[in-house]
This record gives sequence, structure tokens and C-alpha cells, in this order.
Amino acid sequence: MARGAAFLGSEVAIMAGAMSWVSERNLVAAMSNAGGFGVIACGAMTPELLDAEIAGTKALTDKPFGVNLITMHPALFDLIAVCAKHKVGHVVLAGGLPPKGSLEAIKESGAKVICFAPTLALAKKLIRSGVDALVIEGMEAGGHIGPVSTSVLAQEMLPEIAESVPVFVAGGIGRGEAIAGYLDMGAAGVQLGTRFVCATESIAHPNFKKAFIRASARDAVASVQIDP
Repeated sequence: MARGAAFLGSEVAIMAGAMSWVSERNLVAAMSNAGGFGVIACGAMTPELLDAEIAGTKALTDKPFGVNLITMHPALFDLIAVCAKHKVGHVVLAGGLPPKGSLEAIKESGAKVICFAPTLALAKKLIRSGVDALVIEGMEAGGHIGPVSTSVLAQEMLPEIAESVPVFVAGGIGRGEAIAGYLDMGAAGVQLGTRFVCATESIAHPNFKKAFIRASARDAVASVQIDP
């Protein structure tokens, strides 16, 4: 874990998966204060909202944390500027290939860029384009998922790319033994999201938390998102 922890600046290389409207200042600060690496989910926030959220998080922790930006956000470059203003050290780009100039804009502020790589070909392309680290996320993850399981992705991708950049494995990881397994395969760390929904510091609704705690593995269902 040393490589991932050194890259993030945290005690342990456990990144928080950014969950829209749940990964806000309270959960992010709690994760970083506990020794992990909290990540604000910008999601659909306006630059003004993100500005306030980063400031609010800084008031709750003096430990490093990151910001997750969606590549298709219409104000992406304004959001990058907000991160730069606050000297955010790590920006995670999610939701597709980074638009032209976005990597350079983030790096200009001195921040590290972390991107999601759903396939080996895309991972290699992103490494060539200068990303500092990658997240590979399997279909067990909450949120926007691909068709390949975490364990298969890890076996396909880690031997090919783990030496080039730090790689964080994500998707359905909930125990230390699973984390150790991926570290053993060459990962620099892991990303966990859903695992922290039920944390005391999470603002998720109590009924939502109850549903999670009562559920078994078979209760997880992948749904198709229909957006007009």
C-alpha cells in the first residue's frame, strides 16, 4: 500500500468512491481524518456549489482530499479552476475520456490527475496522455458500471499497467482481505464507495442505510438508467 499512500498523501491507500450528493464535506472529511482519502463528488454541482463544498471540507479536515469531476459537465473548465483556486491536490475525472485540454488545465495547477479506465486499450491511451494514476472499476461497483467483473478486470489489466502508474481497484470491495488480494496482484490501493454509505458521518437517509444493512448480496440489482 505504500506506493498508493505516498501518491495520495494519506495513511492508507483507500480512496473514497465519489457518490453524488452523498460524498460531501461530512463524509469526505471523516474519511480523510480516519487516514483514508476522501473525495468530493462534484456531480452536477455548479462551480459556486463546489467552491463552497471544498471550503466546507477544509474547515473539517487538514488532511488531503480530492475532487471528482464528471467529464461531460458543461462547466468542466470552470470547476477545474475552482479546484486550482483551493489548491486541491488530486482531481479525479470520471464519465468518459477527458476532453481536450482538461488534463493540461488540471496539471497546470500542480494537481495530480486520476482517471477511470474501463478497458486495457483505454488505460494505455490515458497513460500515454499523461494521467498520474488510474482507477479500474468492475461491475460490482455502485453507480455507472461496465460489463466486466472487478476480479477479471484486475487480472487483465494489473500485469500490463501497474508498473507504469499507481492503479486503484474498485467495485464490490468491502473487506480488508479483498484489499490485500488486489494489492498482492499489483494494485497501489483501492477505491471504496458503497461501503461508507452507512457511516455515521454519511448524510444518506436513515431508511436508505437500513435497506443497505438488511440487504444480502443477491439484493443488488443492476438497473438501466433512463434519462429524457
